[in-house]
Amino acid sequence: MLSTRKPDGRLFALAALSILAFLAPGGVGRPQSSAQVKAKAPAASLQHEVSVTLKLIQVFVTAADGKPALDLERPDFILTDNGKPQTITDFERHVLAPPAPERAVPAAQVAAPAPSPKPEVPLLSRKFIFLIDYTRNGLQGVQKAKQAALEFLASKVGPDDEVALFTLSPMSGLTLYENLTKDQAKVRNKVSRLREFVGGGSDGPAGDFTGMELMNASLFAIHGGHAGPTQRNLFTDVAEWAKALRAIPGQKNIIWFTMGYGTGAVRRGSLNNVLFEAMARALASANAPVFTVDTSPQAMPGREVWDKLPSGTLPERSLAYLSEMTGGKFLGGVNYSARIAEDIHDATANYYVLGYSIPVAWDGKYHDVKVDVVKPGYKVHAQRGYFNPVPFAKLTPVEKHLHLIGLVLGDAASGTRDLDFPMTALPFAPAGQAGNILLLSELSIPSLRNVVGDRTEFITLVLAEGGAIIDGKRAEIDWQDFKAEKIFQYGVAALAPGRYDCRAVVRNLDDGRAAVGSCVVEVAAPLTEGPLMFPPLLLVRGAEARYLNLASAGEPGGPEGFSISRVFPFPAKEYVPLIGALEQGATSLLAGLRCIWGKERDTNGEFDLSAWLAFEGSGEGEPIEMSLLERASLDEADFYFLEFELPELQPGRYRLELRAENPETGAVVSTASGFTVR
Repeated sequence: MLSTRKPDGRLFALAALSILAFLAPGGVGRPQSSAQVKAKAPAASLQHEVSVTLKLIQVFVTAADGKPALDLERPDFILTDNGKPQTITDFERHVLAPPAPERAVPAAQVAAPAPSPKPEVPLLSRKFIFLIDYTRNGLQGVQKAKQAALEFLASKVGPDDEVALFTLSPMSGLTLYENLTKDQAKVRNKVSRLREFVGGGSDGPAGDFTGMELMNASLFAIHGGHAGPTQRNLFTDVAEWAKALRAIPGQKNIIWFTMGYGTGAVRRGSLNNVLFEAMARALASANAPVFTVDTSPQAMPGREVWDKLPSGTLPERSLAYLSEMTGGKFLGGVNYSARIAEDIHDATANYYVLGYSIPVAWDGKYHDVKVDVVKPGYKVHAQRGYFNPVPFAKLTPVEKHLHLIGLVLGDAASGTRDLDFPMTALPFAPAGQAGNILLLSELSIPSLRNVVGDRTEFITLVLAEGGAIIDGKRAEIDWQDFKAEKIFQYGVAALAPGRYDCRAVVRNLDDGRAAVGSCVVEVAAPLTEGPLMFPPLLLVRGAEARYLNLASAGEPGGPEGFSISRVFPFPAKEYVPLIGALEQGATSLLAGLRCIWGKERDTNGEFDLSAWLAFEGSGEGEPIEMSLLERASLDEADFYFLEFELPELQPGRYRLELRAENPETGAVVSTASGFTVR
């Protein structure tokens, strides 16, 4: 136990480099394509290296009775790309339903044991995106769409499946309510609480962030009605969104609830048809089949779209066409939620994957794809085409910003990362001050240059619950200018009480390779009185490192002059922050502790400090020995440089808790920080 009496006022110098820049839209990962391989021509006097890519097409097939066809083999399929027959080199069957029982074979026909059938490939985790359209819908249709979505979540979605929720509205455009996540309870909650108006904007609860605010404000057009020019904006919005979906690996199944978009959407020669076709192609190229549900009050299930209804009206042909183009399925009327759920489940749980090789071409051109089954009586549902990737330099700012959103939102974005680096966020002042959170990342420059490259942009983002981006900073950095092996990049943010996800992105300006750091921070509500202890900055012995301050220029009262040494002073020549894992076998750990004692110090002047260590999740910790190496004060804050003796620690996550008790008044305050042992 240590006493905190009489800080001596000394501070430790820490050099910092400040880079000032506004956050500008930009940055993107490389356009994602299938796995690429190199193929060389046979040895000869001249050799040519040809780059090819393995294109994968997911196919759902129904038999004459409308049920999934589960017994097809590779030779049963015919596939063409731009009219040219392709050799199917890769074939997988994914079947969730149990196979049909085998028929008995007469004993006389049994000459030898039959070979065991090739087992089906396990079902991959699925991705479902609910898209509820408020521009072409009625109040009753929206309510039934929500019921159908909840029915599907409750009865057909597995624990490994990911689900997202979007809406389309005249005022809000395309809005994300929940990004792809396995936390289906969050999605159910968001579906139940939807507060969009038909023909109007969002009416969500005050302070309920719905995510993608930056995207909606700067990228998506405002709709003012249901037809004419505003209709074209809707198709353009979804087409732009589809470009971002390309970066998410795997098939993204979109379940689209709407009354449809009129005969003009499928009538050749109309402007709406041009934009509708472009949207359908973009979705198909993104491997995003659309399962359309007609929310028209008169829609009936099981009808072909050209059949007449009892009222004498025609159902929406645009919905069936959109599903056919993208490889999805038109599901009929919204009234039959159980059947809708069953149809979607059948189509996404029993399917084939066909692979074929094509030359790599970064020209953005569209390919028509057609898949048929040789045997009669089968119906194939598969994407009708795809776009070749576009080089990073030719992507639009919208596409780059969309991919940035994809990088930082949700676990589905991890497939676009080339490197991960450690990051932490520490409160160091009460909530409500101009800057109260330190964002700190550890960068290995050799690894970063090797994987991501030299010419990069560095972006930090803070996201509230639901994905709302509430803080962001950007700078362009050329890592050739840095000679240090390791750099600690830091910045400051002003956050209200709550829980936040923090991201740091280093992205190559030429080809889009990206490294990402991530962490979570909890900001407590400010106390009206009493002492304050902030989470300690953990430190280890290490050679002097370089510190890089990423700050935003031009903000009134902003952090241009902010230095980490004024928040956590420590001997920077001998110690470095511990952001990644602590090596197993370490016998000591250090920390910089920041406290504001307030009236407690003025009246009594002394607190006793103690330290406790616990394996995360194990409950109460054990006391550990602690030494006070240095102490200092600045303004109202006191700083303590502490060293802890560690017992032998096994790999895992640990919680270090610090407690301060005033022996005179009995007041107790505590704080904690976590670390991992590897």
